[in-house]
Amino acid sequence: MSTKKIAYVATVYSHLSVFHIPFMNMLKYHGYEVHAYASPDHCKEDVKRAFIACHDIPFSRNPFSMQNVKALKQLVKRFKEEQYDMIHVHTPNASVVCRIAAKLAGCKNVIYTAHGFHFFKGSPLLNWLLYYPVERMLARWTDVIIAINHEDHERASKFPVRNKVVYIPGVGVDVSSYRNIDLKKVASLRNELGLSGKEFVVLSVAELNRNKNIEQLIYALHELTQLGVPVVGLLAGVGDREPVLRALVQQLNLEKNILFLGFRRDVPELMNIADTCALMSEREGLPKVLLEAMSAGKPMVVTDIRGNRELVASNENGYRVPVGNVAATTGALLKLYLNPKLRSEMGKTSWEKAESFDIPNIVEEMKDVYSERIPLPKEQAAVSPIKFTV
Repeated sequence: MSTKKIAYVATVYSHLSVFHIPFMNMLKYHGYEVHAYASPDHCKEDVKRAFIACHDIPFSRNPFSMQNVKALKQLVKRFKEEQYDMIHVHTPNASVVCRIAAKLAGCKNVIYTAHGFHFFKGSPLLNWLLYYPVERMLARWTDVIIAINHEDHERASKFPVRNKVVYIPGVGVDVSSYRNIDLKKVASLRNELGLSGKEFVVLSVAELNRNKNIEQLIYALHELTQLGVPVVGLLAGVGDREPVLRALVQQLNLEKNILFLGFRRDVPELMNIADTCALMSEREGLPKVLLEAMSAGKPMVVTDIRGNRELVASNENGYRVPVGNVAATTGALLKLYLNPKLRSEMGKTSWEKAESFDIPNIVEEMKDVYSERIPLPKEQAAVSPIKFTV
């Protein structure tokens, strides 16, 4: 009897580690051997520790890089050799290379999760000219497209996909891990960060890249300091913009107010410390960090873009501000600082909204999609002994 095998593909291992291990665990539990294909980064060992076979592929995030040609050749070879029962691909560039490779290798059951198309309402014309035709063409070689927000679902539903387009609300979040917190760890972390408990703590958990638009938050925090607010910004993440952002912090004399924390594995504890969470992205699909903030019962200040709009309602569980509007960002944060009761009320709303995104619910929705492509038992995933946390 041949081994049943599934391939998970993304540009980098960190994407698979942070978002998809619960789904890969579900497939393993039901007897499938799961292989991961990605470019190596700091999270490859996390994927390996989940007993998932890792295959390094030289993907580049630059769509014009020749590295993607090398990646294509390697994927075609591996796909022909392994004969996967299903391929599930994520992230924009990897999805293009992978679907071409799957077509050339004659693969069946190709699923693509669009974590936020590069073309959307308000995006630059160049994005529409470059990415829209490619996505529409590749839909012909895709059995299922999974959209994680309603705007993308509506648009993808018009694509000539081989089977169907479905909506699943994101990748889910392990709600309990943000609520069952060891307070001793929180106290130790607060001490490690040099916090007294009197500061107004703003947390940003995001890759330090251009899309995450961290500059808007830094300038807003600077404005708060000018107003006498004892604010501390915690930037948890790594990325190619870190030198630029550090230089900006130094230029604004914010070294004592903004801390660069690097890549963190203690996000639940950081959420517990924070008074509010901020996400200033220019483009999102359905950001997991906001699901995490909601699970922790935090108000949020976010940019008014696709994805963010589905999780944050202004004046209910946070505020939405225009991309690039520092004054609006400062004003929203100032309201939260001045009104602890408001923070508490908005946090309660976030807490309640998080329940529907709990990871067992999302795993079950994904299982329903998979079961139409590959054999899977019908019992509820939530009662199976599957480890949902990473």
